Amino acid sequence: MTQTLQPSTKVRWGRVALFYGLALGWCCLLAVGLFLLGERDLSSVAGPTLGTAILAVLYMPAPLVAALIVERLDRRPALIRTTFVGFRRALPTLLLVAVVIVPATLLTMVGVSWLAGNVLGISGPGTVLFGQADLVANALTLLPAQNASQVAQLSAGIPPFWGLVALAVGGGLLAGFTINGLFAFGEEYGWRGWLADELRPLGAFWANVITGVLWGLWHAPLILLGFNYGTYGRIGTAFMVALCIPFSFLLWRAREVTGSLLAPAILHGAFNGVAGLFAVLLVDANPLIAAPVGLIGAGAIAVIAALFWLLTRRVVRHEGAGRA
Repeated sequence: MTQTLQPSTKVRWGRVALFYGLALGWCCLLAVGLFLLGERDLSSVAGPTLGTAILAVLYMPAPLVAALIVERLDRRPALIRTTFVGFRRALPTLLLVAVVIVPATLLTMVGVSWLAGNVLGISGPGTVLFGQADLVANALTLLPAQNASQVAQLSAGIPPFWGLVALAVGGGLLAGFTINGLFAFGEEYGWRGWLADELRPLGAFWANVITGVLWGLWHAPLILLGFNYGTYGRIGTAFMVALCIPFSFLLWRAREVTGSLLAPAILHGAFNGVAGLFAVLLVDANPLIAAPVGLIGAGAIAVIAALFWLLTRRVVRHEGAGRA
């Protein structure tokens, strides 16, 4: 699954600007459209809405489309031609990376949240709920009014803490390898695919810092509508950048280690799948601080990314390796 194109010796900043202008410009138009359609609060976690459907179908593929346009203008072989070649051969490595990283990151977020909120009593991280009755009560606050029968069904369907975490991890992994991974691929083809290769001459550190900043700012049109950070729209964009920088390091490394662009798509999709768990696990949480998208989430991802780089330093011997 390794692509044989020779890496560029310098960054083509004009092409980077074109790629980013296309990706961000389209998403700004979508955000304006959502606003005009009355979708002005994307902070709800109660279930899918028109806004969330548009996000998945039209917003997430924007980097893919932008990258394909730039590749077409350059008359270069599109990266997508080799992305799925050798998938069966790479599947065991993809599974191993996902099965290790997803639960490790989730448990790190939960552990830090428990230490900061439950033990130290710090305001912002929230309090982790462990009792099944508390988890059910919190879940009910996220849903429309339920009758007695619906409450009983919900109570029977929500397991105790560790069972709920296990279900979230399993469901997230399944989603990462299927529907969520498919939509995340729309982002990853642009960020960890075309842009990563274009910025590679800068070295991994600066390439990921720049990618993380651009990726985080790309979410700004939605964050201003309440996505991820609720009423903290303006400052929320800065916290999204703080999350996306370490996340970019983690996803970049996943591509390098596996030799496949599908690895970051799978991980990205899996994380999207498990993120909703924290709405049930945490109470009194500030989205700027709490997991999964606040400072605790960013810190946990940074720790896992650093460990991943350290443990795989002999797998990836140079920064040009594993280009899929």
